[in-house]
Amino acid sequence: MRVGSLPPVMVAHPIPGSSLRVVLDFRYDPDTMCEFAPRAPASWSIMMRLRPPIDRWNTLRCLLPWIFYCATLLPATAPAAPVTFRVDMGPYLAAGYFDPSTDTVEVRGDFDGWAAGQRVLQAGAGQGTFEVLADLPAGGIAYKFLIVRSGGAEVWEEDIPNRTWQVPAAGGAAPTVPFDDLSDLAAPDARRAGADLSYAPWLEALGATYRRDGQPAPLLDLAGDAGLGLVRLRLWHTPDEPWHGLAATLDHARRVRTAGFDLMLDLHYCDSWADPGQQTLPAAWQGVALPALADSLAAYTARVVARFTDEGLALRYVQLGNEIDAGLLWDAGRVGWPGGPWDTPAQWDALTSLLQAAAGAARAALPPDEGTELIVHLSPGGDNARCRWFLDHLAAAAVDYDVIGLSYYPWWHGSLWQLETNLRDLGPRYGKPVMVVETAYPWTLAAADGTGNFVDGPEDLVAGYPATPQGQLDFLRDVRRIVATSGGVGTVYWEPAFIPTTGGPQNPWENLALFDFGGNALPGLGFGGAAGGATPAPALPRTGLLQNQPNPFNPGTLIRYRVERAGPVDLSVYDLAGRRVCTLVGNTAAEGWHQVSWTGRDGQGRDVPSGLYFYALETPQGAARRRMTLLR
Repeated sequence: MRVGSLPPVMVAHPIPGSSLRVVLDFRYDPDTMCEFAPRAPASWSIMMRLRPPIDRWNTLRCLLPWIFYCATLLPATAPAAPVTFRVDMGPYLAAGYFDPSTDTVEVRGDFDGWAAGQRVLQAGAGQGTFEVLADLPAGGIAYKFLIVRSGGAEVWEEDIPNRTWQVPAAGGAAPTVPFDDLSDLAAPDARRAGADLSYAPWLEALGATYRRDGQPAPLLDLAGDAGLGLVRLRLWHTPDEPWHGLAATLDHARRVRTAGFDLMLDLHYCDSWADPGQQTLPAAWQGVALPALADSLAAYTARVVARFTDEGLALRYVQLGNEIDAGLLWDAGRVGWPGGPWDTPAQWDALTSLLQAAAGAARAALPPDEGTELIVHLSPGGDNARCRWFLDHLAAAAVDYDVIGLSYYPWWHGSLWQLETNLRDLGPRYGKPVMVVETAYPWTLAAADGTGNFVDGPEDLVAGYPATPQGQLDFLRDVRRIVATSGGVGTVYWEPAFIPTTGGPQNPWENLALFDFGGNALPGLGFGGAAGGATPAPALPRTGLLQNQPNPFNPGTLIRYRVERAGPVDLSVYDLAGRRVCTLVGNTAAEGWHQVSWTGRDGQGRDVPSGLYFYALETPQGAARRRMTLLR
């Protein structure tokens, strides 16, 4: 029985990874056998003409050789091969930015769409290395490593391009690399960590007790053991209570220096709190005209600094005012906000003249071999436009200072990304290191008293950092990491010991301290130490290189440096591309402090253009590098 011909049926199937496709063309004709023929230039086809059901076996027997023949011609999808990713977390472990007991390190790339692929690295054979095995097809890949905090915050490698590697057909191991490459930090003390402990004597007099593992211990011992190396103390001019006056601050400073900490003196130039919302003239200076006010400011600054110097209390930093981005000594030195009624040339002239008077008096009262640096402190750590508005005016007036100090509280000052963006702009722009001199984060949203807290709701938190002891530590480690990798020279926590006390000052800060309500040290106290053990913050290096003065400069500037032992010294200027512009010192130098000037000329005596330059000191005992800005 014959069966008439039926219309053909064609099925096309693409071959993954190629431009080929298989086209199956079924025709039902009882008189023909199967045949193989090419179709389009970029495809192959199999045309099968099937006999009636009684000839199925013959048809299949004819078809099988052609199927196998086609299989040899069609490209196969590349099989996945084992690939080992390995990263060296040693620098991050040593710096305290990674803790394998709470953090994980992962790898992500274009092979998984940069999405969470659960490729978590485990501790490897090498010390500080972590690795994971993944199955990937041969070919080029792009990838990066990231740290995932316990609360879910992600810390990506960001200072490098995407890592790339060509996966061999048989797999293999991608190059072992350090996470984010921390080898080029901006300053020897870039990981300096400290705390403002100004309230401590008052609180201790009221009975505050601090503990570690439930056992009472001296506060300074706890701070030092946790890895803090710098203590900040605020000073008010003539306070109503004694705790912020000069005598009490000197007493506290003696304890701090005896315990081995460096000192930062925060001159408020007020009888009480100074901040962006209040910069009230001390009562003793009320009604004084601007020239006399500048003289009073200079005399007071010189007298205070001289007292510390005379008593052997070396000052590592001196703050010329506290959060002065709206000005200081209102209304004489008030500048308000950009475009506001106080933002006038006359007010800026007044403010910069006051700052110059304070800076000059501090310099004159400080020993030349002490290496003290002057800080200008602004509040909005995440607001780049406001910081630039203020600092541009200081640069135009050539105000003398060394370090840009910032406050950073995320519920007021923006995201971690905004902080990082600001730091990375301000340092190179003004040729000065940057320091976060105030920061904090909650360990709980609960309260111990009825005062009411600054931070009391989840809307004030940063995503990925819950209000828990571990969340507090994670946040502080990442602030410190951002500072260190963005040209900063340190991070200072504001009042970590401000715990509730009977009869003490009103406390809206209790859930932002680094001790719980009972005075027990929280994990966050260790934000200045490496994971697994505290590491003291490095002191000023004995091979020291100070910030040039003035900076920015035109036509010349002075560079001071210190040598630990007599020997060869190289002090040279470099451009941003790393090319040596000139050598300022290229011989032997005696032990002690030295100074040299640079007038903005290269090694052939030619003027170099305006811009950012580096100057680097190398001795057998160490090396240091700083930035400076030449303005033509």
